[in-house]
Amino acid sequence: MTDALPLVCMRGVKKHYPVGSTVVKALDDVSLDIRAGEFVAIVGPSGSGKSTLMHLLGFLDSPTGGEIHFDGEPVAQIGANRRAMIRAEKIGFVFQSFNLLPRLSVLRNVLVPVSYIRRRVERAEERALAALDRVGLRDRAHHLPNQLSGGQRQRVAIARSLINEPRLVLADEPTGNLDSRTAESILTLFEELNAQGRTIVLVTHDPNVAAHARRRVRVHDGKIVSDS
Repeated sequence: MTDALPLVCMRGVKKHYPVGSTVVKALDDVSLDIRAGEFVAIVGPSGSGKSTLMHLLGFLDSPTGGEIHFDGEPVAQIGANRRAMIRAEKIGFVFQSFNLLPRLSVLRNVLVPVSYIRRRVERAEERALAALDRVGLRDRAHHLPNQLSGGQRQRVAIARSLINEPRLVLADEPTGNLDSRTAESILTLFEELNAQGRTIVLVTHDPNVAAHARRRVRVHDGKIVSDS
């Protein structure tokens, strides 16, 4: 079930970088709507602009031109502090390299995003254990990341992305460092999370990975060339 208004609305978005005497158009006049409850794959080759698009979706970068609305708010009119707060509370991130802190236990890694939000989170540790339950790793809560397999570390990263109950989960090449069997289990987990109502945007260069999403947006040379 999707909301009437898009969770994310992009109109005419551009991201240009000056390189010497030329301008690199990482994104050029991109318009895209993502509705709550969707599972969207943004797919394209290296250098196509898909990672730039993800960075803009997650407020990790600002566009050169165009408009972005998130959850009904125009991003350009939101101050840096509020953008950081929205990012912490409403967006979860999953990265190819897991980005776990090696000296913290699995449980403490999952709890890290809680420290980024201003409001007090009730029963934070209980919520972290519940998130680990969702990814099948509650029994590894007190292990260190180097005691886990690559697939288990990515599951911890997914649990971490869910701890603040975000509106949107952004996954950047989440299976890139995994073998095919482990990658399949991670993609199945994303499908299950989406079936539970979580909005997921997955960035990948691999069409086989993108096939797990309900919607596929293909990016090439900074433009959306298909949306199916």
